[in-house]
Amino acid sequence: MFHAMTRGVVLGAMTLMLAGGGAPQRGAVTVDGQYDSSYGGPSVVQNTQTDFGNNDDPDPGTANGSELDQADALIAGGYLYIFLGGNLESNYNKLEIFIDARDGGQGSLRGDNPDVDYNALGAMGDDGSGNGLTFDEGMTADMWIGVSCGIDKGTGELIFHASYAELHTEGGGFGSYLGSAGSGQTLISSNGMQVALDNSNTAGVEWGTGIGCGEGVNTGVELAIPLFLFNWDSTDPTIDDASICAFINSGGHDYMSNQVLGGIAGGANLGNPREVDFNTINGDQFFTDGQVADPCPEVTGACCVGGACELLSAEDCEAAAGEYLGDNIPCDENACVEVCASDITGDGVVDVSDLLQVISEWNCGL
Repeated sequence: MFHAMTRGVVLGAMTLMLAGGGAPQRGAVTVDGQYDSSYGGPSVVQNTQTDFGNNDDPDPGTANGSELDQADALIAGGYLYIFLGGNLESNYNKLEIFIDARDGGQGSLRGDNPDVDYNALGAMGDDGSGNGLTFDEGMTADMWIGVSCGIDKGTGELIFHASYAELHTEGGGFGSYLGSAGSGQTLISSNGMQVALDNSNTAGVEWGTGIGCGEGVNTGVELAIPLFLFNWDSTDPTIDDASICAFINSGGHDYMSNQVLGGIAGGANLGNPREVDFNTINGDQFFTDGQVADPCPEVTGACCVGGACELLSAEDCEAAAGEYLGDNIPCDENACVEVCASDITGDGVVDVSDLLQVISEWNCGL
């Protein structure tokens, strides 16, 4: 009964917005978009550079890139808390959050989920051909939450929006717009969900498609989700752990970036979510509350030592008295070829062909 009553209240679309200092506190976690030590340490750290732009604007009211750097989750006091460190570009790119906290749910997104946020789930779900975003084995999503932000035309200030939907095993279910709030505010929906955004991060991963490290990013998107919202079939499930898959998507929910937690260990944007099967990517593209993050992978690049190319870290290249060409630069056949001014023909060697070229053009230009 309580769940049914909650749905009715949600339909009223009433939300509250509190200034950052007045955000409600549950246990020792304050939902304000800033990482709290009560989480206990990151559950996952990004291992891939961002191909959706690297934010270099410290203003929390704007961001010129999207990235997911590290994340953590905590169940306490009847809430699931989720912290996602990074940035959400203020161009209405989407942060898609899928949660598995109970039995049932969907291992692949169906095509008959609730229509929320301009058919977000429909854009990622089965189009009738048997496709649909597919999660790693061991994760069946029970809930989706979407967050996006942009500049409000009326005020010129940043505003973020949030929506959510139940993901029933057999499709259908309930979804709703949760509301909006500004930078430095915490959105509190009438169903008790809390969402906050701090977009000030300029650290974390760099732009690109190679190996990266998102350690130490302590601002981003934070949520508190009442556990009763997972009781979508009135079975009163016990919620004592949760797995989360989060990624950055395009404004139309139809072009997935390479920013996924857990990471993809280097690579380009993943494209149409309907065609993405996380089982085909090494590692788990989800994390679990209480999980301890793996250390960042070592970043290497082309290092020229004695005319030969080796993939080394910058530190190891220096120790070998080599020339480091940069992070994630590959060793191709020309990476360490010395350019000679006398190589007239440009074939990498100075020989008789270069001399003949000079002779053939003798007095040229006189």
